[in-house]
Amino acid sequence: MSSPESDTTAAYSCRCAQFVVAVAPSVGHLPRRQADLSGLESIIVAKDKCELVIKGDRDAYSTNLKREDGTEEQWFIYRCPRCNLPFAYDLAKSDAPYTYLLESALNKIS
Repeated sequence: MSSPESDTTAAYSCRCAQFVVAVAPSVGHLPRRQADLSGLESIIVAKDKCELVIKGDRDAYSTNLKREDGTEEQWFIYRCPRCNLPFAYDLAKSDAPYTYLLESALNKIS
């Protein structure tokens, strides 16, 4: 059985205080992606299991990050519309099953 907190929607702002994300359940209940490429741990949001609202600008072109094994990963980055700080990314140009939130770029709105 889920706890009442796990069913609530949590809202987050960018470091500049601009609202950028609402997600249910709150990020404290979502899995994490290890900080392998960027050095930043990401929160995994499965779009088929979570409610997600993103208010940001998504890059039209990917940022390619090279793994230690030589393969590349394409990130389609979401940026704050006010200050341009990256706060989330997808790994596909369209219809990505997951969105990854950069927790270090977000502040919870009370």
